[in-house]
Amino acid sequence: MTVTDLEPAKTELADMTPEEFVSLLRAECSRPGRGMADHPVVREMEVGTVTIPQLRLFTEQFYLHISRMLPWIGAIYVRCPHEDVRTSLVKNLAEECTGYQTGTDAHPVLLLQFAEALGADTERMKAAEQLPEGRRLTDYFEFMGLCREWYVALSAIAIGLESFVPETFTRIVAAMRENYGMTDEQLIFWTMHILADEEHGDEGIELVSRYAVGADARKHVFDCTVETSRLFHDLWMLYQRA
Repeated sequence: MTVTDLEPAKTELADMTPEEFVSLLRAECSRPGRGMADHPVVREMEVGTVTIPQLRLFTEQFYLHISRMLPWIGAIYVRCPHEDVRTSLVKNLAEECTGYQTGTDAHPVLLLQFAEALGADTERMKAAEQLPEGRRLTDYFEFMGLCREWYVALSAIAIGLESFVPETFTRIVAAMRENYGMTDEQLIFWTMHILADEEHGDEGIELVSRYAVGADARKHVFDCTVETSRLFHDLWMLYQRA
Protein backbone atom coordinates (compact mmCIF):
# COMPACT_ATOMS: atom_id res chain seq x y z
CA MET A 1 0.00 0.00 0.00
CA THR A 2 1.34 3.43 -0.94
CA VAL A 3 0.92 6.61 1.02
CA THR A 4 -1.71 7.81 -1.46
CA ASP A 5 -3.81 4.73 -0.70
CA LEU A 6 -4.16 5.60 2.98
CA GLU A 7 -7.60 6.75 4.04
CA PRO A 8 -7.87 10.10 5.84
CA ALA A 9 -8.12 10.03 9.61
CA LYS A 10 -11.41 10.83 11.32
CA THR A 11 -10.03 14.10 12.58
CA GLU A 12 -9.06 15.15 9.06
CA LEU A 13 -12.57 14.42 7.82
CA ALA A 14 -14.11 16.36 10.70
CA ASP A 15 -11.97 19.42 9.94
CA MET A 16 -13.13 19.65 6.33
CA THR A 17 -15.86 22.01 5.21
CA PRO A 18 -18.95 20.24 3.82
CA GLU A 19 -17.88 21.22 0.30
CA GLU A 20 -14.38 19.82 0.82
CA PHE A 21 -15.76 16.61 2.29
CA VAL A 22 -18.20 16.06 -0.57
CA SER A 23 -15.45 16.81 -3.10
CA LEU A 24 -13.25 14.21 -1.42
CA LEU A 25 -16.04 11.64 -1.52
CA ARG A 26 -16.69 12.27 -5.21
CA ALA A 27 -12.97 11.98 -5.96
CA GLU A 28 -12.77 8.70 -4.05
CA CYS A 29 -15.85 7.36 -5.87
CA SER A 30 -14.32 8.33 -9.23
CA ARG A 31 -11.26 6.15 -8.77
CA PRO A 32 -10.90 3.01 -10.93
CA GLY A 33 -12.95 0.13 -9.59
CA ARG A 34 -15.50 2.40 -7.94
CA GLY A 35 -18.92 3.73 -8.85
CA MET A 36 -20.32 4.48 -12.28
CA ALA A 37 -18.02 7.35 -13.32
CA ASP A 38 -16.35 6.35 -16.60
CA HIS A 39 -17.32 2.72 -15.95
CA PRO A 40 -15.97 0.14 -18.43
CA VAL A 41 -19.49 -0.84 -19.53
CA VAL A 42 -20.23 2.79 -20.42
CA ARG A 43 -17.01 3.11 -22.42
CA GLU A 44 -17.84 -0.09 -24.29
CA MET A 45 -21.38 1.13 -25.00
CA GLU A 46 -19.89 4.25 -26.55
CA VAL A 47 -17.81 2.26 -29.02
CA GLY A 48 -20.56 -0.30 -29.59
CA THR A 49 -18.63 -3.34 -28.40
CA VAL A 50 -21.07 -4.41 -25.68
CA THR A 51 -23.13 -7.26 -27.12
CA ILE A 52 -26.90 -7.56 -26.82
CA PRO A 53 -26.59 -10.60 -24.48
CA GLN A 54 -24.23 -8.54 -22.31
CA LEU A 55 -26.69 -5.65 -22.24
CA ARG A 56 -29.49 -8.03 -21.26
CA LEU A 57 -27.48 -9.42 -18.34
CA PHE A 58 -26.41 -5.92 -17.29
CA THR A 59 -30.04 -4.77 -17.33
CA GLU A 60 -31.32 -7.88 -15.55
CA GLN A 61 -28.95 -7.57 -12.62
CA PHE A 62 -29.43 -3.80 -12.39
CA TYR A 63 -33.21 -4.33 -12.37
CA LEU A 64 -33.01 -6.95 -9.63
CA HIS A 65 -31.02 -4.56 -7.46
CA ILE A 66 -33.16 -1.44 -7.87
CA SER A 67 -36.38 -3.41 -7.38
CA ARG A 68 -35.09 -4.96 -4.14
CA MET A 69 -33.36 -1.95 -2.60
CA LEU A 70 -36.52 0.17 -2.33
CA PRO A 71 -37.66 -1.30 1.03
CA TRP A 72 -34.41 -0.08 2.58
CA ILE A 73 -35.23 3.48 1.51
CA GLY A 74 -38.36 2.95 3.61
CA ALA A 75 -36.19 1.83 6.51
CA ILE A 76 -34.24 5.09 6.28
CA TYR A 77 -37.54 6.98 6.42
CA VAL A 78 -38.60 5.16 9.59
CA ARG A 79 -35.32 5.94 11.34
CA CYS A 80 -35.10 9.59 10.29
CA PRO A 81 -36.32 12.01 13.02
CA HIS A 82 -36.59 15.10 10.79
CA GLU A 83 -39.96 15.84 9.22
CA ASP A 84 -38.58 17.78 6.25
CA VAL A 85 -36.23 14.96 5.31
CA ARG A 86 -38.97 12.35 5.79
CA THR A 87 -41.24 14.33 3.48
CA SER A 88 -38.53 14.36 0.82
CA LEU A 89 -37.98 10.63 1.29
CA VAL A 90 -41.69 9.88 0.89
CA LYS A 91 -41.77 11.83 -2.37
CA ASN A 92 -38.64 10.08 -3.59
CA LEU A 93 -39.99 6.65 -2.71
CA ALA A 94 -43.35 7.43 -4.34
CA GLU A 95 -41.54 8.46 -7.52
CA GLU A 96 -39.45 5.30 -7.48
CA CYS A 97 -42.52 3.11 -6.99
CA THR A 98 -45.05 4.93 -9.21
CA GLY A 99 -43.34 7.62 -11.31
CA TYR A 100 -45.90 10.17 -10.12
CA GLN A 101 -43.56 13.18 -10.15
CA THR A 102 -42.16 12.57 -13.63
CA GLY A 103 -45.45 11.32 -15.07
CA THR A 104 -43.81 8.06 -16.10
CA ASP A 105 -44.01 4.72 -14.29
CA ALA A 106 -42.31 2.84 -11.48
CA HIS A 107 -38.58 2.98 -12.11
CA PRO A 108 -38.11 -0.81 -12.15
CA VAL A 109 -40.91 -1.00 -14.73
CA LEU A 110 -39.14 1.59 -16.89
CA LEU A 111 -35.98 -0.51 -16.78
CA LEU A 112 -38.00 -3.55 -17.84
CA GLN A 113 -39.21 -1.56 -20.83
CA PHE A 114 -35.59 -0.95 -21.77
CA ALA A 115 -34.99 -4.69 -21.40
CA GLU A 116 -37.90 -5.42 -23.74
CA ALA A 117 -36.26 -3.19 -26.36
CA LEU A 118 -33.21 -5.44 -26.04
CA GLY A 119 -35.39 -8.48 -26.76
CA ALA A 120 -35.21 -9.79 -23.20
CA ASP A 121 -37.80 -12.07 -21.65
CA THR A 122 -38.92 -9.75 -18.85
CA GLU A 123 -40.94 -12.41 -17.03
CA ARG A 124 -37.85 -14.57 -16.83
CA MET A 125 -35.86 -11.51 -15.80
CA LYS A 126 -38.21 -10.75 -12.90
CA ALA A 127 -37.84 -14.34 -11.67
CA ALA A 128 -34.05 -14.43 -12.08
CA GLU A 129 -31.63 -14.73 -9.18
CA GLN A 130 -29.22 -12.02 -8.24
CA LEU A 131 -25.61 -12.94 -8.86
CA PRO A 132 -23.33 -12.64 -5.82
CA GLU A 133 -22.08 -9.16 -6.75
CA GLY A 134 -25.65 -7.90 -7.01
CA ARG A 135 -26.67 -9.49 -3.73
CA ARG A 136 -23.73 -7.90 -1.96
CA LEU A 137 -24.81 -4.42 -3.06
CA THR A 138 -28.46 -4.96 -2.12
CA ASP A 139 -27.44 -6.48 1.21
CA TYR A 140 -25.23 -3.46 1.86
CA PHE A 141 -28.24 -1.19 1.38
CA GLU A 142 -29.99 -3.29 4.03
CA PHE A 143 -27.00 -2.95 6.35
CA MET A 144 -26.88 0.83 5.95
CA GLY A 145 -30.64 1.17 6.35
CA LEU A 146 -30.72 -0.80 9.59
CA CYS A 147 -27.26 -0.45 11.14
CA ARG A 148 -26.09 3.07 10.36
CA GLU A 149 -27.54 6.50 11.04
CA TRP A 150 -30.14 7.48 8.46
CA TYR A 151 -27.98 10.25 6.99
CA VAL A 152 -25.13 7.81 6.30
CA ALA A 153 -27.18 5.78 3.83
CA LEU A 154 -28.65 8.90 2.23
CA SER A 155 -25.20 10.44 1.80
CA ALA A 156 -23.84 7.23 0.27
CA ILE A 157 -26.68 7.14 -2.25
CA ALA A 158 -26.84 10.86 -3.05
CA ILE A 159 -23.09 11.53 -3.22
CA GLY A 160 -21.64 8.14 -4.11
CA LEU A 161 -24.17 7.22 -6.80
CA GLU A 162 -26.82 9.75 -7.77
CA SER A 163 -24.48 12.74 -8.13
CA PHE A 164 -22.81 10.84 -11.01
CA VAL A 165 -26.06 9.91 -12.75
CA PRO A 166 -26.59 12.95 -15.02
CA GLU A 167 -23.19 12.66 -16.73
CA THR A 168 -23.13 8.85 -16.85
CA PHE A 169 -26.70 8.36 -18.01
CA THR A 170 -26.28 11.08 -20.65
CA ARG A 171 -23.41 9.07 -22.09
CA ILE A 172 -25.47 5.87 -21.98
CA VAL A 173 -28.41 7.51 -23.77
CA ALA A 174 -26.17 8.86 -26.54
CA ALA A 175 -24.51 5.46 -26.98
CA MET A 176 -27.83 3.61 -27.05
CA ARG A 177 -29.18 5.95 -29.73
CA GLU A 178 -26.08 5.94 -31.89
CA ASN A 179 -24.88 2.35 -31.62
CA TYR A 180 -27.99 0.34 -30.76
CA GLY A 181 -30.81 2.23 -32.50
CA MET A 182 -32.81 2.91 -29.36
CA THR A 183 -35.73 5.36 -29.44
CA ASP A 184 -36.61 8.04 -26.89
CA GLU A 185 -39.50 5.92 -25.63
CA GLN A 186 -37.22 2.93 -25.02
CA LEU A 187 -34.75 5.10 -23.10
CA ILE A 188 -37.15 6.74 -20.63
CA PHE A 189 -35.54 5.03 -17.62
CA TRP A 190 -32.22 6.68 -18.43
CA THR A 191 -33.43 10.09 -19.65
CA MET A 192 -35.81 10.57 -16.73
CA HIS A 193 -32.99 10.06 -14.22
CA ILE A 194 -30.77 12.65 -15.91
CA LEU A 195 -33.18 15.41 -14.88
CA ALA A 196 -34.35 13.84 -11.63
CA ASP A 197 -30.85 13.43 -10.17
CA GLU A 198 -29.31 16.76 -11.20
CA GLU A 199 -29.69 18.29 -7.72
CA HIS A 200 -28.40 15.40 -5.65
CA GLY A 201 -24.86 16.74 -5.48
CA ASP A 202 -26.13 19.87 -3.73
CA GLU A 203 -28.39 17.73 -1.54
CA GLY A 204 -25.34 15.74 -0.47
CA ILE A 205 -23.59 18.91 0.66
CA GLU A 206 -26.71 19.92 2.59
CA LEU A 207 -26.94 16.50 4.27
CA VAL A 208 -23.30 16.58 5.32
CA SER A 209 -23.53 20.18 6.50
CA ARG A 210 -26.58 19.65 8.69
CA TYR A 211 -26.23 16.10 9.97
CA ALA A 212 -22.80 14.49 9.39
CA VAL A 213 -21.20 16.49 12.18
CA GLY A 214 -18.19 15.22 14.08
CA ALA A 215 -15.39 12.77 13.42
CA ASP A 216 -17.35 9.53 13.87
CA ALA A 217 -20.24 10.69 11.69
CA ARG A 218 -17.91 11.79 8.92
CA LYS A 219 -15.98 8.51 9.08
CA HIS A 220 -19.16 6.45 8.77
CA VAL A 221 -20.27 8.53 5.78
CA PHE A 222 -16.85 8.19 4.18
CA ASP A 223 -16.61 4.43 4.67
CA CYS A 224 -20.17 3.65 3.55
CA THR A 225 -20.05 5.95 0.53
CA VAL A 226 -16.80 4.48 -0.74
CA GLU A 227 -17.95 0.90 -0.09
CA THR A 228 -21.26 1.55 -1.86
CA SER A 229 -19.35 2.82 -4.88
CA ARG A 230 -17.12 -0.27 -4.91
CA LEU A 231 -20.08 -2.62 -4.76
CA PHE A 232 -21.98 -0.69 -7.43
CA HIS A 233 -18.99 -0.88 -9.77
CA ASP A 234 -18.93 -4.66 -9.30
CA LEU A 235 -22.65 -4.88 -10.08
CA TRP A 236 -22.23 -3.13 -13.41
CA MET A 237 -19.20 -5.30 -14.24
CA LEU A 238 -21.50 -8.32 -14.41
CA TYR A 239 -22.12 -7.61 -18.09
CA GLN A 240 -18.83 -9.40 -18.75
CA ARG A 241 -20.36 -12.70 -17.59
CA ALA A 242 -22.56 -13.01 -20.70
